[in-house]
Amino acid sequence: MRVLFFIILLDMSGFGILLPSIMFVLEKMGAGPGYATLIIAMYSVGQFFAGPFWGQLSDRIGRKPVLLISMSGAFVAYLLMMIAKTPEMILASRILAGLMAGNMATAYAAVADLTPPDKRSKGMGVLGAAVGLGFVIGPAIGGFLGGSTPETATIFYPAMASAIMSLLAISATFFFFKESLSVEHREELKLQPKINRVDALRKVILHPVLKWFCIFIFLVSVAAALKEPVTPLLIGHRYGWGPRNMGYIFVVVGLVIAMVQGGLVGRLAKRYGEKNMIKIAMCTLAIGLVIIIYTPISYGVVLGLSFTGVSTTLFTTAISALVSHRAKPTERGLVMSVVQSMQSLGRSVGPLVAGSLFAFWEGLPYFIGIILAAAVFAGIVILTRKVVIEDASKHSEP
Repeated sequence: MRVLFFIILLDMSGFGILLPSIMFVLEKMGAGPGYATLIIAMYSVGQFFAGPFWGQLSDRIGRKPVLLISMSGAFVAYLLMMIAKTPEMILASRILAGLMAGNMATAYAAVADLTPPDKRSKGMGVLGAAVGLGFVIGPAIGGFLGGSTPETATIFYPAMASAIMSLLAISATFFFFKESLSVEHREELKLQPKINRVDALRKVILHPVLKWFCIFIFLVSVAAALKEPVTPLLIGHRYGWGPRNMGYIFVVVGLVIAMVQGGLVGRLAKRYGEKNMIKIAMCTLAIGLVIIIYTPISYGVVLGLSFTGVSTTLFTTAISALVSHRAKPTERGLVMSVVQSMQSLGRSVGPLVAGSLFAFWEGLPYFIGIILAAAVFAGIVILTRKVVIEDASKHSEP
């Protein structure tokens, strides 16, 4: 788990380095809010189409090879972004990175391999802490390298730093990560027929409970994706802040997320269960979005983003634990990749419309997120009344 934590920390740091400057750079290149958010969405579109393939491949050949391949693809994408001179070149880089993004679903499957059900939420929380800490280190570096104002924003140095982080993650995986999927499970899978992407989605969506989990994941991902690409524009338009200020914001939010993931997730799951964690997360998400819309002071946005960041990570940890418990050991990569695909689909849909909604009213993307959070809260209440859903932390596998 320590090695996996370090690998994901490096990988997510590389991803996070680009966040403070990329929207400012696209705007500087002449891309309007609608086109810029469309470019941001292409990463998730590629991830949606490729996710199940990587997950199933990790079930067959192991987690380590897929981690190496996916992170190598990210490395190439960062090199392409370094030389980007037009929005279209950044678009190509984002598509390549998305198509090669099999690392997170594979990492979550590896956590499920390594942890018993009663400790799975804690294991997912540790991985979430790596993600959160990566969003502290990455944006801190990216904010420093990306320029101090919207006018001086650059992507070259952040992309170079991302490529270096990716290369370090590849090296750590190659030399230190030990395969988590047992030989027995891989041999068992060789005897089973291959499942294509459509069949993989159908297998999960036709499940009486997993299909609802997928819907919840999709809705929360849309809510998160509606705010993420337009928040730099909101802050830039309201307060004149640039990449460096965005870097500071990501650092604060990332620290809050890392502290919650590292210290509270396991306790919350043990005390309240994953179902109630989802309810708490949706309330926190709605509160954060309201703060962002109506805060009268600039630093209120930081508070609102801290609330929304904590909420989405609590939700992801809880839903991942519930989903992984209902997957067989030989299908965890497949199931987690479908879950990742639903996240990617939501993160594709959100940015596709976020720019247009923002142009109509800057608070509209956040307001729609509040409605989606309320829908998920109501959905988990109704589902738990109709179906017995055992928390992963309170169940033992046979």
